[in-house]
Parts: sequence; C-alpha cells; structure tokens
Amino acid sequence: MEIVVASGKGGTGKTTVAAFLIYYLSGRFNVVGVDADVEAPDLAIALGRHREEEKEEIFDSQIATVDEDRCVLCGKCVNVCNFGAIVWSDGPRIVEQLCEGCGACAIMCDAGAISLRRTKTGEILFLETEYSPIVTGRLEIGRKHSGRLVEILKKEAKSRYNPEVIIVDAAAGIGCPVISSIAGSDMLIIVTEPTPQSLRSAGRVAEIGVRLGVKTGVLVNKYDLNTEFTKKIIRWSIGQGFMFLGSIPYDSEVVKAYVNMCALPKYAPHSKATEALMDICRSVAKWSKLGD
Repeated sequence: MEIVVASGKGGTGKTTVAAFLIYYLSGRFNVVGVDADVEAPDLAIALGRHREEEKEEIFDSQIATVDEDRCVLCGKCVNVCNFGAIVWSDGPRIVEQLCEGCGACAIMCDAGAISLRRTKTGEILFLETEYSPIVTGRLEIGRKHSGRLVEILKKEAKSRYNPEVIIVDAAAGIGCPVISSIAGSDMLIIVTEPTPQSLRSAGRVAEIGVRLGVKTGVLVNKYDLNTEFTKKIIRWSIGQGFMFLGSIPYDSEVVKAYVNMCALPKYAPHSKATEALMDICRSVAKWSKLGD
C-alpha cells in the first residue's frame, strides 16, 4: 500500500500529517517513509531525532557538452533547444543550470560536436527514526531532475525495506517531483487550509490524481481559522467524489513539537491536533482497508 500526502502549496501541514500516519501505522505494519521533497526534506524532523544510516550518490542526469574543435558554428543547436540552455557567444555555449539533458541538440548536430555526459543528480539518504526508516534525497545544486530522483527514492524504499506500507511526503506544488510521487501510488491524501489559494492548489493536485487513476481523499488543516470556507472545501471534496477524511484545528503544540524535535503524538499526546489526527488516521485505515 502506497499512500501519498500532498497539498499543492507549501505550509499546509502535509508533513505533519505524513509523519502522524507513519507513527500511527508503524505499530501495525512494516512502514517506511519517503520524503519526496528533495530540495527541502523535513519528514524525519517531524518524527523527532534521527540518525543517518547511509548515503549514496546518484549519477542519473545528463548535460550537453560542445567539442569546439568539431563545431562548424552552424547554430542549429541554439535554435532547437527549448530550454534556453544554449547561448551564442562566438559559438554555442551550454548553460548547465538550464540543460535538461534531452539530447535534441546532439541529434541536430550534423558535425557530431555535441555529446551528453553523465553528471551527479543528487544523493539518497537512509535515515532511522524511532518509528520507521526514512528514505530521502538531496538534489544537486543546479540540477533539474527532481522527478527522476523521487522515482529512484521510491524504488529504493521498496527494494531495501520490502515494506507493507509506504508513506510518501510529496513536495509542494504540482511539478515533476509531485507527479512522480503520485504515479504508481494507491491513495492520494490532499491536505488543505481554509483559504481560496489552498483550495485552488488542491484542485490542481487532485487533477493529477484523477488523471493517474489514484483514489483521493481530502482533509482540512487549521479549519477553525475560517469555518465557513472549510464547509466550502467539504462540499467541493464530496462534489468531486473524493473521500473527506476530517478536519484539524489550529494548535500551537504542533510548532512546539517541531522546535523540540519530537513527534507530535509523543510531545503532546492529548493536544487538539493529536486527537484530530488520530481520528483522521482511523478514517484513512478504514478507507484503505488497512484495518483499525
């Protein structure tokens, strides 16, 4: 069972929800967490103090390179690049930070002056927490293949730990890492806030889930900041045919748990947020047929 927690925007509390799901399910199943936000991973922090078990470098990216001795200065490569990664300065020059490694320029080069070289995509980190192992990554500065790195993280989590349940904490937005997070999963949980921007972002993530055939559930975090808009989100969720999983009140104990590097249910077991998240986890377990 692979469950993805996403939001469409940052700051909604999706990592708090993902971490709580790991806490809740780890007592019943062999669970592994995947932090798919490879530019700013923090899932392990939400689970408290942790240690790094292993680190592995990944070379899965390509960058175009020009052999100036063979280049005939025809300019075809500049015209074919859709990413603006080749500029003209007394000849073609590769802007490595913009290169997607697609190889179109190499195909167009009749002189055979352009080739693709492998380069470091980033790193995979295997972390150990009190509740489950976490597989995460760090995207190399300037690299743009975050979606591919997320795909690798998920495969590593499955092959290394053979888990019964994978909880994927997706990145913010709807870009490549989010699409890679949702692709191949069994369930998508969208975490929203009672604001128009959050609802619009949730709708964009939901569209990805629908297109990929993933059953989707919705919950509202900090619902009591705007109860009327929360009702609108509930109506939208039901109208789209999604499962509404529940609401979480604003609770400063969540922030305090992060500051103290302690999992929320351990730091504040009787807080309002903890009690609400327990109810939501029960709903998820029932909905996913994982049992209660």
